Amino acid sequence: MQKDYRPIVGYALNAFPCETFADWWECLNTDVLEIKRRVFPDEKFPIELRFSERLIQELTPNRVVQLKNFFTANGLTLVTVNAFVMPHFHGAPVKERAYLPAWHESDARLNFTNRCVDLLAQLTTGGSVSVPFGALKPVTLAEVAPNILKAGEHAARQGCVLALEPEPGLCVETTAEVMEFFTRFVPERLRPHLGVNFDLAHQLVEFEDLPVSLELLRQHNIPVAKIHVSNAAEMSELKSFYADSIYLHQVTGCDASGRRVYFSLDWPAETPAGITRYRCHYHLPVFPSELESTLPEVEDFLRHLGRHSAPLIIETYTWPEQLRGRQHLVDNICRELNWVRSSLFRR
Repeated sequence: MQKDYRPIVGYALNAFPCETFADWWECLNTDVLEIKRRVFPDEKFPIELRFSERLIQELTPNRVVQLKNFFTANGLTLVTVNAFVMPHFHGAPVKERAYLPAWHESDARLNFTNRCVDLLAQLTTGGSVSVPFGALKPVTLAEVAPNILKAGEHAARQGCVLALEPEPGLCVETTAEVMEFFTRFVPERLRPHLGVNFDLAHQLVEFEDLPVSLELLRQHNIPVAKIHVSNAAEMSELKSFYADSIYLHQVTGCDASGRRVYFSLDWPAETPAGITRYRCHYHLPVFPSELESTLPEVEDFLRHLGRHSAPLIIETYTWPEQLRGRQHLVDNICRELNWVRSSLFRR
């Protein structure tokens, strides 16, 4: 490992409950600049911005220029955009709406994604746009492939990368399913512009070995556009866990051998038998806390990551739901950024 190697470590701003351009503009000028001052005083602060249907409608050409100039003047680097959830993301139930409209049902998801790619290309050079990798099962790979490939073609024309994001419950959720999709549907010419957003919590909920999964993607020539550094909940017995969350819980369970044998898209109505460990797709703090979580696996992954070109973007969007989270959002984000940066390559 060369001493001058410094991976990009940034933050996903969907942690902030912003839905309009006015919301984002205030957040950027206050909270985001405060994080920049405290964590990145002498370097650029890499950020991920969330695009929604409402925001892209409000991003007029003048506002695009306004944002671009603001990033340059204040040492912010827009490295990626999250276009996963088209409607609101805070303040009201999201649940299955996160995946709607689905890729295979109409061209609405394709058109929205292409518009997000266009806006990213206007705001910066390169970068990636992350989207759902498919739709909820039992939708098949073949059903979602046509529009995903069309979006990849559009990203190629704009010099961007479409970052497909596997998630528990989608038709592409495991690394094996990622490999199957790329093998069956993605031509080599599209590989530079059609990749994966490797979200640590998502793959940990699948009980995958993170380094093994990442190596499999490399061996199959599947680009990793970015890595979402996130931390899932873990528990030895099923107990109430943010049961009123506006997001799906996506609870999995493994047996005594460590094999995933159980899945519930939301919080289970009954306790299943034969489960020794549960994991829940709920992004917990990416730093040590009293909560049971997959943080040891996250820390081990960071320590042994090695040289990697994909940016590491911390994504803990659940702070507003967690106790005292909203009131201490900037403090929590700064703590996460410092912990992740200090954990990289530490033996």
